[in-house]
Amino acid sequence: MTQPTPTAPHAATPPPPPLPQEPPQAAVARQEMVARLEAAQPLDPAVREALLALRLDVLIPRAYVRQVPDGVEPGVWKLLDGAHPEDRDEWLRVLYSGDSVRIQHNGERLDRQRRGVVTGGRMTSMSSVMSMTAAFLTELRPQRGQSFLDLGSGTGVTGMLACLICGPERVTLVDRDPYLVEAVLERLCLLGLRPHGVTGDGYVGAPNLGPFKRMLSGFAVEALPLPWLEQLAPGGRLLTTLTTRSPSWPGRALVEKTEGGRVEATLRGVRSGHRPAQGLDWVSVLAHRERIAAEPGTRRSTTLAPPDESAYGLWLALDHLVPGLARDFQAEHLTLIAPDEDSWVVVRPTVGGGWMTESVGARPIWDQVEEVHARWVTAGRPTSYRLDIAADGTQYVTSGTGRAAVEWALPHHAQAAVPSPAGERA
Repeated sequence: MTQPTPTAPHAATPPPPPLPQEPPQAAVARQEMVARLEAAQPLDPAVREALLALRLDVLIPRAYVRQVPDGVEPGVWKLLDGAHPEDRDEWLRVLYSGDSVRIQHNGERLDRQRRGVVTGGRMTSMSSVMSMTAAFLTELRPQRGQSFLDLGSGTGVTGMLACLICGPERVTLVDRDPYLVEAVLERLCLLGLRPHGVTGDGYVGAPNLGPFKRMLSGFAVEALPLPWLEQLAPGGRLLTTLTTRSPSWPGRALVEKTEGGRVEATLRGVRSGHRPAQGLDWVSVLAHRERIAAEPGTRRSTTLAPPDESAYGLWLALDHLVPGLARDFQAEHLTLIAPDEDSWVVVRPTVGGGWMTESVGARPIWDQVEEVHARWVTAGRPTSYRLDIAADGTQYVTSGTGRAAVEWALPHHAQAAVPSPAGERA
């Protein structure tokens, strides 16, 4: 892994440029977006004020819109240019919809984008869903003057919010893509915001600029990278998504370091989380949908009704203890698939009010689910878990102590899947 090296600081900070004029409809759209977010979840007051000042029209001047359904290949996208009259209304709707916004195709330079349609390839950068960004920041509770590290800064949305809350001089953005770092810093400069920008491996962080009171990872990891823990300041808080190869049941890790330097961490299941770092491929249910509809499986009755989707503590445990599964959330009945073993199970209600499974493949998926569910019930139906980090970096997740505890180990020493060049800009 490469170590980013800071450049010499500027001799003097130039005065901020005049703020770009904002289209009136953009201000209205932003206020409506914040109102929707506030109606759906509690917002930290500082986060709410930052969202009301979030100039996405400057930060994301162009955005891609998918033209074919997800899963249809090759992909087709249209690039909207906010400066073009024909694109402006749709562009603003996309920016302030609250949904993820796609900004980069095939790792392109953002200053060379041209409006129009592209076919094939893939999106290599997109913003997080705004409700998730707001939830992460609300839980992190950043404050004015605190040092803030945005890992995997991508589109710069989290970085801009952190600048507005903590002060830009206290914020450091890290991303492996030099084109993203360059574009985000230039756009933030237009708004008078000049955070530090590091092009480098997000797993390494920014050791030369730390420690940090607040750290937020915009990409999911399989275990906590040790450099992050080293760069967390006493009294600091770190949030990240923990993932496996399944996209279905993410976990959110909250790490706090006491004033004495002791690390305390918890892990809980959540509805959604960030995508994994590049190089970690999720399993997919798409290739099995037609086969599941066409191939009847082996039937047996079960006393276990499909667990509620909101039983996040159970689903998180299943994700780690029964690895390689993914859920098809578009299916009518609970459908769990193990793509690598070419196996699946569908759980359906019976006429008499019971439940029946239909299984295909060698893997006894529902037997495994029943076993983990029984362990989870015996452990007291935990909704969150303690995350312990040993001196050698080994990480264990446990619901408590004793023989009834639900527990598992995370992969040893999580490392970046794709190494990145080092460098820094401020």
